[in-house]
Amino acid sequence: MEQNFYTNPNPGPENQPKADRSLLYMGIVLGLVIVILGYLTFFVDDAASVFSSKEEAKLVTIENNSDVLNENSTMDDEEVKKSLIKFIEVFYTDQKKGYFDPPSYFPSITRTYYNYHNLTYQRIKDIHWKRMADRKNFDLNWIVSTLDFDRSGNELIASYWTVISYYQPSRNQDVTADIQYEMTINQEGKISSLRELEIKNLIETPHNSSFDTSRSVETVLSPDLKSSEKEILSSSSSESVNEGLRYEGKLYDLGNVELSPEYQGGQKALLKFLASKLKYPVRARENKVQGKVYIGFIVEKNGSLSDFKMVRGIGAGCDEEAIRVLKLSPIWKPGYVNGKPVRTSYTLPIAFQLGI
Repeated sequence: MEQNFYTNPNPGPENQPKADRSLLYMGIVLGLVIVILGYLTFFVDDAASVFSSKEEAKLVTIENNSDVLNENSTMDDEEVKKSLIKFIEVFYTDQKKGYFDPPSYFPSITRTYYNYHNLTYQRIKDIHWKRMADRKNFDLNWIVSTLDFDRSGNELIASYWTVISYYQPSRNQDVTADIQYEMTINQEGKISSLRELEIKNLIETPHNSSFDTSRSVETVLSPDLKSSEKEILSSSSSESVNEGLRYEGKLYDLGNVELSPEYQGGQKALLKFLASKLKYPVRARENKVQGKVYIGFIVEKNGSLSDFKMVRGIGAGCDEEAIRVLKLSPIWKPGYVNGKPVRTSYTLPIAFQLGI
């Protein structure tokens, strides 16, 4: 059998030998490995973490800017006081507008709210509206000049006096009182505790009676206290002088002034004045009439007293006697707002009590 050893000098493409590209692919892979190793060496601190599927917990530090009243630990007393005034003012202003939202002012668990402890937001809200249900026409004015505070660790403990008035449906009576509150503010700027410290000048009267919201002092009279005829005759002239010195203008109550009006020398001096001038009426002594007389008046800008009126009396000459003596009063220190004297309403209770 004859074999054909003839070879075509011009073979087609399909008949040409193919080049081996395995070395090319190996070179490309090797180059990529070198690039990756170089990246890991120069740009990754822990190369092993790249190939680990386990997540590593990261510590995130967030600066706390909610420190109470602009970081009170770094503020001086005057700055803290100004911040407290603003905070308390907004707190009560919101309530006057009918807005009471515990998350805005209280932490998630409030330590004390009046006589209740460890309260949630909902519990605080329930207590608040339950209290308000028996306090119609509720009015609260806090007296800025009485604000005091102390630092206790990361908390601020503030105390201040307020003047309140409301109608109590459950007992069908009007109520007025001076109440001192203690408000504790935590490091988050929230009220962790709010409670009453002291109640003074509590007046409860039938619904048809009304009272000026103001501070008061009392004096107890015995039948042997006397005043001269000269003082009795001078009462009418004193009234005319007061009327002549009277200033017209906006009238403030004690809850709205920064500095309350005051008898020259303070409360002790006022008590001494009243005790020396008042005389127990004969008719009241004979009929054994005793009790408290409430006299309302205005302390004018110049400290004179005007617009005397009987808020609540006991009769038998005691009401007239109380007004007569107050008309003899010397000039008081007036109330102040923004550093200027203002007309301020005031109510003074005077107790007539028979000696034993």
